[in-house]
Amino acid sequence: MKQTIRIGVLSGLLMATIPLWAQVAPRDSDAPRGSRLEIGRTPTEVKTVTKPVLSRRFLPVQNPAGSGLDRSVNYQKNTPINAHYRSLLLGKAADKSVTARPASAEVIPALSADGRPAVTPEGKADDFLFSNDKITVSNAYPNPADESTEIDYQFTSPGDARLTMLSVLGTPVGEFTLEQGDRKLRINTRTLSTGYYLYQLSVDGRKVATKRLLVRHQ
Repeated sequence: MKQTIRIGVLSGLLMATIPLWAQVAPRDSDAPRGSRLEIGRTPTEVKTVTKPVLSRRFLPVQNPAGSGLDRSVNYQKNTPINAHYRSLLLGKAADKSVTARPASAEVIPALSADGRPAVTPEGKADDFLFSNDKITVSNAYPNPADESTEIDYQFTSPGDARLTMLSVLGTPVGEFTLEQGDRKLRINTRTLSTGYYLYQLSVDGRKVATKRLLVRHQ
């Protein structure tokens, strides 16, 4: 009997505590609330600051070998220099063309009694300055010259021939007339300074040949 009463009392207590436990137990939907001062305020959002990842910038590297190829080159600065050397080369080519001869046509000039090259109308070797149907003129010898140099010539028909001595700058230093009754011209070089000179032949007022003479005093 007592045991039955105890069971009934315990059952009643359990039935009474179940509603209280259901009211007190927190629910998942209940959000945590703050103090009374925070009631009615809009909850502030927590901003998450993410640090940006800095990306490395790779700049294009120029090729050192070709970095200067695109630079413009001004050729106008060298124009006077190029023109100067071009005129020198053309002048040398013109001098060579006056006495140029084929390599296969080598002619040994005839020598006179005193050992000097004899002037003949048909001679066209390197020892001749100029030859045509009017006059034949040899080169100056000796070359280099010390006190004097000589030029042999021979007229085959009447005409006018003159020989002009020039400095390397083209300044006349002497002029000589080739007389038809003579066959040799002697030029005094004792008064000339040591250096290179030019002797130029003119026939009937036309310049036909120019050669270089070296004056070298002992």
